[in-house]
Amino acid sequence: MGAKWVIGFLIIIYLSVDIEASQGDKSFWYQGCTQKCISKFNCTKSFGTFSWVHGDCFWCRYDCMWETIEHFERQFGMVPQFHGKWPFAAIPLPFGFVIQEPASVVFSLLNLYTVYRMLQRFLKMSELPMKTTWISYACVGLFAWISSSVFHLSDCDLTESMDYFGAYTFVAGGLYVSLVFTSPALLAYFGGRTGILTVLKILCGVFYLKHIRDMTVHFDYGYNMLTCIVYTIITCALYIHYIWFRYRRLGKLEESDILLIRIIIWANLSAALEILDFIPVFWIFDSHSLFHMATIPIPIWWAEFLDITHGYDTKDRKKYNVLKIA
Repeated sequence: MGAKWVIGFLIIIYLSVDIEASQGDKSFWYQGCTQKCISKFNCTKSFGTFSWVHGDCFWCRYDCMWETIEHFERQFGMVPQFHGKWPFAAIPLPFGFVIQEPASVVFSLLNLYTVYRMLQRFLKMSELPMKTTWISYACVGLFAWISSSVFHLSDCDLTESMDYFGAYTFVAGGLYVSLVFTSPALLAYFGGRTGILTVLKILCGVFYLKHIRDMTVHFDYGYNMLTCIVYTIITCALYIHYIWFRYRRLGKLEESDILLIRIIIWANLSAALEILDFIPVFWIFDSHSLFHMATIPIPIWWAEFLDITHGYDTKDRKKYNVLKIA
């Protein structure tokens, strides 16, 4: 039942993603205005280049955006999106740089901090099973949130690719970690044959590399989102099965199981914030920034979950071995 719920709202998220050009940047007001920017400041014709995210080119386009919004509000009573995003109040920085999406930048940096704290706790767990895997996963998370921070700071083709590839790698890493961590419960159906797990690990690597190759050849937003959704569904299903397996074996939910349930629910409810898609409050806080805000505590909870689970390994070896089938 839980898996169906997860699948349902993740599909809604996918269907709600607008991957086409937006009304604002397609309008003749915006097109005409930005042509003047190109002529006046020698900006490039492609909006995805670095020249459009700093200096005179950015501020000229920024003024064009607000002038276009005035036209839309006056004639249609609505606020349009530009290049797939809502308009935001930009904050100038030294040397011509700009913070384009202030809230998302701040919340991405806070996620970066909590992932770093998670990594620190992993390093202190001297007997942590899968320690290298968990540390690698945390390092991928650091890259993902650095990329997210840079992207929301300066949105251009390069930073966008960093953000998408970083997020995809983090999601794919989460799937791989869940596969290895829940393998005792998974292998129970295969008589403890570890060869099955090896095959699944190889498939994870193959699908990851194929996706990177496909996205390098043709950067497809919808394909990337759909892939992340499928990975997330499988990851959730593995953890839900793991909890169910432990409950059947132990006859109750342990503290670590309850914490894992909280993580699963919180993570998926956080993703559901993307469905809201409203005009930014104070031109700063949109649904995507709130999604980033909601994910801030999750890395700390993961470290706490592993700390508790690791405690079972050292304090009650017999209890742990009941579940350690493979």
